[in-house]
Amino acid sequence: MDRRRENEIVVYVGTRKLVALAGVVAAGEPRITGYAVRLNPEGFKNGLVTNLEQASSTLEALVGSLFPSLSSDPPSSNSDTAVYVVLGNPKLKTYTFASAQYFQGFQRILSPHDVCSVVDQTRSVAPLPLSEFILQAIPASFLVNDLEDVSNPLGLEAQRLGVRLKIFTIDFQDFKNLSKAFETAELEVKGYFPKTLTASEAVLHESEKSEGALLIDIASEVSFLTLWKKGELINSQVFPVGGRHLSSQLANLWEIDLQDGEKAKEQYGSLEKSPPFGEELIPMVERNGKKSQPVNRQDFQEKFLSLAKEWMRQILSAAEAFSREEKIFHPHYVFTGGGTCLDGFLEFLQQEFKWEGRIGHTRRVDAPNELLVNPSLTSALGIYSWLAYGEGEKSRLLEPKGIFQKTFSVARGWLSNYF
Repeated sequence: MDRRRENEIVVYVGTRKLVALAGVVAAGEPRITGYAVRLNPEGFKNGLVTNLEQASSTLEALVGSLFPSLSSDPPSSNSDTAVYVVLGNPKLKTYTFASAQYFQGFQRILSPHDVCSVVDQTRSVAPLPLSEFILQAIPASFLVNDLEDVSNPLGLEAQRLGVRLKIFTIDFQDFKNLSKAFETAELEVKGYFPKTLTASEAVLHESEKSEGALLIDIASEVSFLTLWKKGELINSQVFPVGGRHLSSQLANLWEIDLQDGEKAKEQYGSLEKSPPFGEELIPMVERNGKKSQPVNRQDFQEKFLSLAKEWMRQILSAAEAFSREEKIFHPHYVFTGGGTCLDGFLEFLQQEFKWEGRIGHTRRVDAPNELLVNPSLTSALGIYSWLAYGEGEKSRLLEPKGIFQKTFSVARGWLSNYF
């Protein structure tokens, strides 16, 4: 792949964290050259902007921390560095719309112009709520004459060309605030992407997408459910139970603050069947070097497993209902997100619920091991796979034009120029 830009900056705006990644997307495997993480970032809450000044300052500081590893100027409108943003918040939605164009009186050889035309038409006539903003609009498949599920119509002769379009949206006002934060931080964004798309690109195998897969991304505030079948993203759903729900249950049980419940879960929470702890005590509150409210470790573990079982039951029930609703039965179950980092996660699923699945880690990206093994970062890393490898044949359907030169990657032309 021939690319002029050397650096690609990705900023992931999650429900609990901000992540900035610097990488090189060139021929072969994309490579991560630097990263920075900010937990509970100022100016943000649940992946949305709550204070513009604080949010823009946080973004400036976060992205600025990457510069020593880049040996380049800060990414702005005058630099040769692209900035892509991955959004992970409860406001993300996915729609499917279709339309067709007829070429009366004659067969014509389908060109990129025809593909652009039918895609633009479908996007413009899609009856979306006026309160929503389109992040991305991506063809799932095409109709050529009466032949359905065509992946690449270019060069075929036809009198009718149709497209089934996947449209990813977010609330318009929320997007306006997010984009304003990046503008104020003087970061020129080339595209905004939903994490449902990039996480799938990072962790799912092509065979899973084809045979049927349900990606269960357990984030902090919510869980993102994404269904694939026959190589197509069928639908996505946001379920309002995430990893912090378990922390909240712990906090309520032990009558401590949510922040302390989160720390207790991270330090002592485990889904493994641990041996008896005897009389060991653990602190439920620890501040300024002082420990208070000690509890029996064995008692904590038993109650934690009980809470975790109900927490996971809710997520799995929602996932199963979503799969049945879309008439996709017995899909591959792939789990990712920060909620899967608990010790013994897969064994717990199998023993308590008889569910078979795997943890989704980032594939096809050259990065430090601590990034690749961290399932909470798959959404951020997934955009590099998208940029490097595109969407198979779909990435070659359209040709860059105007200010986007052909020396950019085909994927960037696909993503930035037309959508």
